[in-house]
Amino acid sequence: MVKEMNTNNKAESTTKHIMVVDDDNYLLMAIGQTLTLSGYAAHTHTSPIEALEHLRDFEYAAIITDIKMPAMDGLQFLIHVKAVDPELPVIMITGHGDIALAVTAIKSGAYDFLQKPVDEDTLLACLVRAVEKRQLVLENRRLSTTLVAQRQDLTRFYGLIGNHPAMHRLYDIIKAVAAEVDPVMIHGETGTGKELVARAIHEIGPRAGQPFVAVNMGAMPAEMMESELFGFVKGAFTGAMQRKIGKFEFASNGTLFLDEICSLPIALQAKLLRVLEEKAITPLGSNTPVPIGVRIIAATNKDLEKEIVGETFRQDLYFRLNVLPVRIQPLRERKEDIPLLVEFFRQEYSYGKMQAPAPFSPETIREINDNPWPGNVRELRNHVRRLCILGALDTETNSGGSDSSPTPESEKKLPLKEFLDQTEKAHIVGILGETKGQVAPTYSRLGISRKSFYDKINKFGIDLNSFRKTTKGSSGQENR
Repeated sequence: MVKEMNTNNKAESTTKHIMVVDDDNYLLMAIGQTLTLSGYAAHTHTSPIEALEHLRDFEYAAIITDIKMPAMDGLQFLIHVKAVDPELPVIMITGHGDIALAVTAIKSGAYDFLQKPVDEDTLLACLVRAVEKRQLVLENRRLSTTLVAQRQDLTRFYGLIGNHPAMHRLYDIIKAVAAEVDPVMIHGETGTGKELVARAIHEIGPRAGQPFVAVNMGAMPAEMMESELFGFVKGAFTGAMQRKIGKFEFASNGTLFLDEICSLPIALQAKLLRVLEEKAITPLGSNTPVPIGVRIIAATNKDLEKEIVGETFRQDLYFRLNVLPVRIQPLRERKEDIPLLVEFFRQEYSYGKMQAPAPFSPETIREINDNPWPGNVRELRNHVRRLCILGALDTETNSGGSDSSPTPESEKKLPLKEFLDQTEKAHIVGILGETKGQVAPTYSRLGISRKSFYDKINKFGIDLNSFRKTTKGSSGQENR
């Protein structure tokens, strides 16, 4: 049964939509009338299951729900709501004998609880506070979305660095999956920045104010994994002197990042699958499930489909975790970003130092660019730090004592902006030579807009016609 006390359009952002859930028709009608008279749009439901089906119909400001209901109680309803939107305020209504259950609900993320019979003024005062908090959250989300949408020619994105088209695709995927609640699987080689991607998903999404807990499964002893992930109760085993909260429970309504998920023993994979299906954990030594609202992001540097064939990873768990796959390109496939990364890491090393290392010469940048970097961004960062510390000594060591000419003093003394401009111009000219001066393929490979491309052509005084002399057809039309 659904009753809409106010049928305002969803697009009206000033309308404060309130969902009310209670199997008591009399109480439901009374609360609905109170809210309508106070200027709210009340959407009343006698069934929590039915209410969940309508949860996405409006941008609700708050939910008011009874605790004791048939088919699904208020605590179970709360868990489902938090899975959709962890920051949506839920006010619980409880009878005199349900106080302990209401306290449990608060610990599970409920905004507040009110005792029956519900006082009208108390209800409205509580609702005003909840709605104000909700509006602040929504405004922060809109502001964050606007700021992200306004970024053009992105080179830095929540800790990630790169202007290659592959990186822009990655940024778009991160923004898309961040708003969802399904598990994410990040695929990428060692050193590509899988944890940075996981943190970006967390920071952009609705769980940004909640904990982000990262667990490296590959660095954890197998015998400790179960207790670290799921916790244990006092007396669960010898030495368990007090209850310990595991990572799942500690992450609460935030994000749990399971790095190197392929290192999870096959026996624990079955338990993790059950946790994902039931949205509850059972600590070691306990028979009582603990509801969880955490979002799972897993990562792997191995081909899990091959691990499945080798029977070291469960296929059903793979399908459950790989709902939203995110793939990170290795550095060798986006070498255009190497100069950006090198300069970022040089500045990172220089921060706070009395005497910062000079910008690297174009020759050094070219040498760095020619390396395949099997360790990806992490290996590149370490190499840049070595160059900052050891300078030419490190170059001689890595080159096996080859006779490389020193960097001219004039290049060493170039101001940073001039050096970066020279490097950028050389990069653009190089790509123009490969594309024979064709505009669209060039700015596409550069990962910038057409307007930005022409701005740079004018800035550096590059003559496009000089690259097109051999590309005119019989009609004399230039390739563009």
